[in-house]
Parts: sequence; C-alpha cells; structure tokens
Amino acid sequence: MKKKKLHFLNLISVFSALFSMYACSVSTINHYYADKKMSFATDIDMSQGLEMMDGFMPDSLKQNSDFMNTDKYPKEWKSLYDLKKEEGKVTTNPDSIRLLKKIFFKGNFNQDKFSGFSVKTEALTKDEIASTGKLMGKDAAMMNNSAFDDWNGKTLTISTKKLQISQQEIQDIFKTGEQNSGEDKEQIESMLGMMQIDFKNKLIFDNKIKSVKGQHDWIKKIDDKTMEVSINLQEMMDKNHQFKNKDEIILIETE
Repeated sequence: MKKKKLHFLNLISVFSALFSMYACSVSTINHYYADKKMSFATDIDMSQGLEMMDGFMPDSLKQNSDFMNTDKYPKEWKSLYDLKKEEGKVTTNPDSIRLLKKIFFKGNFNQDKFSGFSVKTEALTKDEIASTGKLMGKDAAMMNNSAFDDWNGKTLTISTKKLQISQQEIQDIFKTGEQNSGEDKEQIESMLGMMQIDFKNKLIFDNKIKSVKGQHDWIKKIDDKTMEVSINLQEMMDKNHQFKNKDEIILIETE
C-alpha cells in the first residue's frame, strides 16, 4: 500500500496537535488602521512542549522523515501562495491568490533546533480577514484571534464569549484524521487537563484610544494606543470560571 505523504502545511496542524497539548505560548499583535484594515503577526512557541515530548514520542514518528523533517519549514518568510505552489496546490481563484500572497509563514529555530512557527499578514480588509480563517483552518483556530476582527476603522467590538472555548472545539482543532473515533475523543479529553497554553494578544491602534466601554478580567489597557488580552487555555475551557468583571461586549473607541 502506498504510504500517504504528509504535506508541508499539514505538518503545522500535526505539530500543534501533539506538542502544544503540553506547553505552548501564542503571542499575537493585531494592528488596527484608520482605513478599516487590520493586520496580525503571531508567534507560536512550542520549545518547552517539544522538549517535554521528546522522551515520549514513539520511535516510529522519530524515524518518519516526512513527519519529523523540520527542514520543510522555511527559515525565512514565505507567502502561503509560494508554499502551496511548492506543493502543487495552487488555486486558480484570483481572490484567493491575492490573499495567499498577503499571508506569510516561517519556522522558528534555536541553534537549528525547531521551536515553533510564525505567521504574519499585510493589512487586510474585514472580508479578507474572514477568508484568512477559512484558508488556514485549524491553524487559525489555534491562534485564538477571531474575537478581535470586528473593526470599523474607529471602534473595535470584542465579543468576550468568543474568548472561551468548548471541549468539542478543542477536539476539532487537535484531530488529525477526517473523523474522531471514540477512543481518540477519550484520549483528547484526558489530555485537556494537562494542556498549558498561554495566549497573549496585543491590540495596537494607529489613533489614540478615546474610550473603553465594558470590563473584563482578561482585557486591560496598556497605554494610549494599546490594549492587551492575556488568557490561558484552562481558563478558556472553564465554563464555571469565577470572574470579577465579565462584560459580554467590550467597545474600544479611537479618536
């Protein structure tokens, strides 16, 4: 039977599923422009999780060059269009092509040892941001960035309900096959309590912040142009988490 090859972009999801279960930090900077566009830059640091997993990974995975060949990750920025082109998966849709050329990816290495990856974009419209999530699939979900997309050029509206996540959503992110078997589901559920993933989103505005309406424990103002959102996965999944401030809508209005 012919062995199915793991393509370059699929590796991102597989690594995320295996390693970030244990220890991972996701840092994102969202930049908001007065012309209603926004961009983001995300760094996913898996170094601690990779070290923890090294002693537990089956030899069969270590010996699988397709899976463990982190040389597949470019050390310099490459557009998703170029990456898909290298895999022979180039779309003919002109809108998708334009968007893929505005999203960039690279692997991160510490003394040639793989430690995670980074994604960044050019300034995008609201519709392009929505399409970005569809193009990146599970990887976009891992970034926990969708709560910060409702920007009209002057006001950012944050629905804090989007900051929490269900076990089913976690399972959907981490499943590597087409379907989850009952055994897979049980294994993922047993791992949920072990996950240590910290998310930090900096929200940077071109214009000064005029007002912030609403309060939430995870969201704070840093300076005249910056808000910060800090959260960990355990809090995100805890539907009974005790908040001091938990407004469902946060409105950040700029000058």
